[in-house]
Amino acid sequence: MTLYTKKRILLILTGGTIAGNVAESNVSVKNISNPDSFQAILKDSIQIVKRNWNIEIEPDIVDLFNVDSSDMLPKNWSMLVEKIAESYDNYDAFIILHGTNTMGYTAAALSFALENINKPVILTGAQVPLGYLGSDATTNLVNSLRLAVWGYNPIKGVMAVFGSKIISGVRVKKGTDFDYDPFSSFITGALGQIGRFIRISEQALGKHISYLSKVKPLAIQSRVLSIKKDFDTASIASLTEFPGMSPNIFQSLVENNKIKAFIFRAFGAGDASLHLLKGFEYLKEKQIPIVVTTQAPSGVASFQVNESGKVLKDRDLAIPAYDMNIESITTKLAWLLAQKCSYEQIKHKMIEDLHGEINIENELL
Repeated sequence: MTLYTKKRILLILTGGTIAGNVAESNVSVKNISNPDSFQAILKDSIQIVKRNWNIEIEPDIVDLFNVDSSDMLPKNWSMLVEKIAESYDNYDAFIILHGTNTMGYTAAALSFALENINKPVILTGAQVPLGYLGSDATTNLVNSLRLAVWGYNPIKGVMAVFGSKIISGVRVKKGTDFDYDPFSSFITGALGQIGRFIRISEQALGKHISYLSKVKPLAIQSRVLSIKKDFDTASIASLTEFPGMSPNIFQSLVENNKIKAFIFRAFGAGDASLHLLKGFEYLKEKQIPIVVTTQAPSGVASFQVNESGKVLKDRDLAIPAYDMNIESITTKLAWLLAQKCSYEQIKHKMIEDLHGEINIENELL
């Protein structure tokens, strides 16, 4: 008699394109999916996994909320964290079906919130909804299931599975609204690839897992799961620099909108115009952190290339984002604000590599 390893998987529905939350079309009939739709997809795959890998999968599905991912809010991230925490002892892995527009933000938020998780949390979705011609929903869901029960490498922590990529939660970057492979691992390499075979980068996965025990030992049970689930995005202003921008905009936003922190997309390698120094000096005086990134799609904001960036560094006027993507910058800053971190603590923590979101070792220090 064959002995099967049992794996319990919780599938969490949040809405998005995969569930049919798209605009009306003249070429497709609108089709809204429900838990039964996804259960039907899993049925055949579960049998194949059982026959080939001797793993018996027991899936449960919960419809947590149903929103277009463009409408995703920090309260939704908190709901996801709470659901995972309360279900932690009953499941071996969690798969989150999510819209593509803000998947990178949710993946990063969960990475910071679930500090020492010892199980896989996999986000996936679709470019074309389930039930539509050309839908990629089935492939992405089944591939997420395959990775969730993968036994050849220790799969744990927050990651995204989409198209052919397996990506760390803090590196998820959407590049297109058209391709079936819209996501990439921002600047750094992916954790692996998935297609007919699963190919894992053992070095990248090992680094990804090493962060999970940085704060506390890996959580075998929910009672030792370290959770910080709140995010204060409402107190952040995110601005893009352009020539001739007024340096008074920072003071105006602080005094009129109670902004407590800024994200600033500057030129070059984080080279904000010297014309704006008055604004940066005001923020330093008021102890309001500003994180400076770059407008270059794959750029690194290091403050070490051009004179204007060097001025920011020498006068300690801003926090360099280095190679963090905007999703990780935003959620990390909001996460630190929600913990009531001081100005100095935020300056230190934003350039501390907590989950693989920032690399500075290759810069000219």
